[in-house]
Amino acid sequence: MINFSDPQTRYLIDYANLKHGLIKHQSDFLDKKNLQKFFKRKHYGCPLVLPLGIKFFDYSKNIYKFKISKNQVKKYIFECKSNNYIGLKIFFKYGNIFCTGASLKKKYLKDLDFINSFNEKLKSLIKKKNNNFITTAFQTRNIPHTGHELILQNLLGKKKILFINPLIGLKKKGDINNDVLKKVFNYLKNLKQYKTKMLYGPVICNMNYAGPREALHHTYIREILGFNEFSIGRDHAGAENNYPPLSAGKLVKKNNKRFTIKVFYHNGAYFCTKCNKVILKGECKHNSLIGISGTEFRNKLKNGIMFPLARKSLQKHLFNLDLNLFY
Repeated sequence: MINFSDPQTRYLIDYANLKHGLIKHQSDFLDKKNLQKFFKRKHYGCPLVLPLGIKFFDYSKNIYKFKISKNQVKKYIFECKSNNYIGLKIFFKYGNIFCTGASLKKKYLKDLDFINSFNEKLKSLIKKKNNNFITTAFQTRNIPHTGHELILQNLLGKKKILFINPLIGLKKKGDINNDVLKKVFNYLKNLKQYKTKMLYGPVICNMNYAGPREALHHTYIREILGFNEFSIGRDHAGAENNYPPLSAGKLVKKNNKRFTIKVFYHNGAYFCTKCNKVILKGECKHNSLIGISGTEFRNKLKNGIMFPLARKSLQKHLFNLDLNLFY
């Protein structure tokens, strides 16, 4: 089994995705010259590079080593001001020396096959469903509150199948546990309003927390997987309030000629005190919108306290699980 708690597994997953053709604009870990192209071309998305010392790889042959400037990655990839931003910390977790030319150790070929087979089964299922339905992918790394469910319901439609399609590679501390995520959406998809309209179909890929760049990266992956449609959220693939609201959607819209998959954009869900209900931003003209705090929701879940803006039966289901809800 793949160990999703081992941070080095990130590079095994990246390697598998590269070799399986799931990553646009690169088919192997980047060298310094090609990394510079990513710096200059925002539409390329997230660069995947290999640091030294990762246990899955053999570095004994002729490899090309190079240093990567933290300031350049900070400026061009993550667009962050702080050296403590989670995406930047993950990128440089094993230092600033990277390489090309390393080979995967033979003893990990079965792990490589597992990742590729898992993702290939998803591609086959999507292709099969495309014969009779429009397939829509929804990216998430959260337990859904009422606002999230409203977004899901807006993505449903006649002759449509909504795939809950999270990336279940390496994620940061505080994100929902992959096993819990599966149980959450398996619970929801059996409810009457979602039954026959929703499937849980994850893909083994990593989160990078690169905001707008990663929104494009995610779009390319869903197109390669074979989905007809994809949804881009208010703060897609961002963390720690690093990116301005809607910046991810703006970059994807700007580059919409670079992909054929149809993209839906939403500006987030809010509670309107005048309408006295949860709405998608833009559905009413009131200036009385209150954000639904994901942080507050997570804190209440950790303490076994009901959150008023989330499905009660789902929360009770979560409280009964004998699992750690978050990483």
